[in-house]
Amino acid sequence: MALYQMKKNCKCQIEKLPCNHLLKCLGMREGMTVCVKSRQPLGGPIVIEIGKRSFAIARDVAEEIVVREVN
Repeated sequence: MALYQMKKNCKCQIEKLPCNHLLKCLGMREGMTVCVKSRQPLGGPIVIEIGKRSFAIARDVAEEIVVREVN
């Protein structure tokens, strides 16, 4: 499932990242757990939390990140 499809406050594990240097600079790696904090309306970005840091990820990038929901 794409990261952009996850609901607010959902925790998920990253299974596949696109080849995007910026995501790696932000510290995103396959196998990490992230929490979806908000989804902006009208095709806007999705805000995720990794540890204690929050990031806004553009919709087109979030649609390329494959995740699975975890409890």
